[in-house]
Amino acid sequence: MTWHIGWWWSVALDHAQGRAPRERDAVAWPGPEAAVGWLRGLHDEWAAVLDRLTDADLAAPAPFPWPADAGMTVAQMLGWANAELMKNVTELGQLRLLRAAH
Repeated sequence: MTWHIGWWWSVALDHAQGRAPRERDAVAWPGPEAAVGWLRGLHDEWAAVLDRLTDADLAAPAPFPWPADAGMTVAQMLGWANAELMKNVTELGQLRLLRAAH
């Protein structure tokens, strides 16, 4: 699950910065010892990107995670990504609770 979060978050960062998005196989799982640091690095990069975006940037078309012609904006992409992060954190928390209960 963590690799999946890292992959789509990396791709969202690519799109938000106007870079060519990475392919799935270009995002490597760093292993369990490095996963927290990897996600923290993505968080730091995400926060820096959000700080730099202008109103014009937010209103620009977003080709991810929807087709380029879907009419969605970068602001909507950011909202989607933040909602996905909240959902994923909740799922990870639930899995930790279940594991601790057994």
